[in-house]
Amino acid sequence: MKSKNSLFGLLFTIICNGAIILLFIIGFAIMFSVKLPDKIDKNYFTKYMEEKGCPITNLQEEKEYSGMIDYLITDKETCPYLISYATFNDKDVLRDFFSKGQKDVMQNNSNVTGKTNVSINLFSEYYEYNTSGDYYKAIVYNDNSVLYASADKQYREDVRNIFKDLRYQYEINFKGMQITWYSLYVLLFICIVSMWGTLKKTRNKGWISLIPFYNIGCLSKDVLGSAWWSLLLFVPIGNVVFMFMLYYNMAKVFNKSDSYCVLMMFIPLVLWPLLAFDNSKYDSSKVRKK
Repeated sequence: MKSKNSLFGLLFTIICNGAIILLFIIGFAIMFSVKLPDKIDKNYFTKYMEEKGCPITNLQEEKEYSGMIDYLITDKETCPYLISYATFNDKDVLRDFFSKGQKDVMQNNSNVTGKTNVSINLFSEYYEYNTSGDYYKAIVYNDNSVLYASADKQYREDVRNIFKDLRYQYEINFKGMQITWYSLYVLLFICIVSMWGTLKKTRNKGWISLIPFYNIGCLSKDVLGSAWWSLLLFVPIGNVVFMFMLYYNMAKVFNKSDSYCVLMMFIPLVLWPLLAFDNSKYDSSKVRKK
């Protein structure tokens, strides 16, 4: 029976930890497989807006702004909404330009009910802000360009469709986030099953692992000598210290070597299931003194 328990602990560890790694890899792969908007071709943008009845002026050719490559803007007289698209060869100029546009978009008044979206990809910069009310404004900052829009609320959907047609809006890939979250459920499952096996050894009551807080208190008493130690879980930094103490002394009360105890602090997901279902016996004399 004992050898079967050890085999179960080994298989459980391999399968569950493998599942966590696989879910993290799949989740992150999906999250970052979404390609952020590329720089819009100047000629394409000009043609696209002109087809919507909005002639384009390149202010960069007239003003020669420092740090800018192009500054395309719709004609205010003939277009029902203002759309501007700027590209940069200087990051500082870009950030300053975006900062001013962001303040303009987020500037509230009594008629504005605002909505703010911020999306950041680890491998490139992307920020999106929009607010809606009597006037709709939106701005997107993406690595080397800024797309800005301002329109009366009746043209809100028109502007949003322009952003979509230009592929200049990024939506968080919730499917990737969901898959990544599933790995946390697997982690919780590992902890509960491992705690069940441990409490089965220490007090022959594995079912205690199913009761939140009480399970930690009992485990803390069996390993550290007092359930009060578990209160450190609610203290910043103290919770990390508590977990290190718990894992180290958990290995100690089952007569594991010092090196095993140290490893237990850093790779508990691997060693705790093995400890819970191996042939080791609980030694109450090794419980940490109060």
